[in-house]
Amino acid sequence: MNLKIMAFASKFLEQAVQAITWCDNVVIAEAARRNPWFIPRFVRYRLDTLKESLEKEKKILLQLLDMPIRDNGPRILSIIAAGNIPIVCWHDFVCALAYAAGHPQEVVLEIKLSSKDDVLLPAIVKRLEGMKDSCLSGVQVRFVRQADPGTQAILFTGGSQAQMYYRQTFPLVPVLMRTGRTSVAILDDTETEEQLGDLARDCFLYFGLGCRNVTLLLVPQDYDLNPFVLKVDATLGTVLRNHENFKNAFRHARACHLMLSTQTAGYSFFPDLFLLKESDDLTPPPAVLHYVRYRNREDAERFIAMHKNRIQCVAGPGHVPLGQTQSPLFTDYADGLNTLE
Repeated sequence: MNLKIMAFASKFLEQAVQAITWCDNVVIAEAARRNPWFIPRFVRYRLDTLKESLEKEKKILLQLLDMPIRDNGPRILSIIAAGNIPIVCWHDFVCALAYAAGHPQEVVLEIKLSSKDDVLLPAIVKRLEGMKDSCLSGVQVRFVRQADPGTQAILFTGGSQAQMYYRQTFPLVPVLMRTGRTSVAILDDTETEEQLGDLARDCFLYFGLGCRNVTLLLVPQDYDLNPFVLKVDATLGTVLRNHENFKNAFRHARACHLMLSTQTAGYSFFPDLFLLKESDDLTPPPAVLHYVRYRNREDAERFIAMHKNRIQCVAGPGHVPLGQTQSPLFTDYADGLNTLE
């Protein structure tokens, strides 16, 4: 057992909850000012989710973070973060800190944040650094604009163009690449009203911009989608209608559809909310949700298997419960790649 890591983990779990709790309305408002997609309601939800994960999974985290570290292991780590949802790099951050804390030599952790999400994590780190007997003692955490040319390992999350840049710029450096994915839900016509409300949140929390947001519904042939649409309206309709960026995305999607098709029947259920389209495309634009009708459950599971390299998680019977896609366990690694390993 790596005693240094275990000592770090024990302190970190307690101090991180305190630091996240410290993110007050001022910090949250600044995050929203920097990125209009980060409305306070969604930022608070994300922070609460992180705290709950730390509190509920303490034993699991202590076990997972007990990892062997080579004396000659990388001493400069770089995290290249995306900015689609608040603190999307949290998992990488925790894993990298545990590695740095347990390394026999000093480790530098560099974090290149997206300009869309450069408020919350620095605020949390600043709070951690100022605590008595800080879990960050002996660990250098730097927020940078570019990855250090001498970096020895990179944790990357982002688009294909940025991915190509880092592979070309650091050809000899180990890089853990996580590409953009999305999530799907299987419905079987047994969903309760409460579950449909949970599904609405799976789809439209963070305005549907996260990799764990459901963007495609797999439904039976005769499935009536209207109750779900009504539940979206009841659950998040006010938020979606009052958000200028989301409204613009909806208007753009609607205009594109009207230009490409003369028939809109069955496509748009709520002209002022979002578009629902029958399509097997896993990546609809913002404010659009796709659905596919299946003949039997085997067809639905076959569809998922065919697209497993593009799907982050699956919601529904036999998979992640509806309403839980945005509350992943620490072991729900992005792209299924174990960051610690």
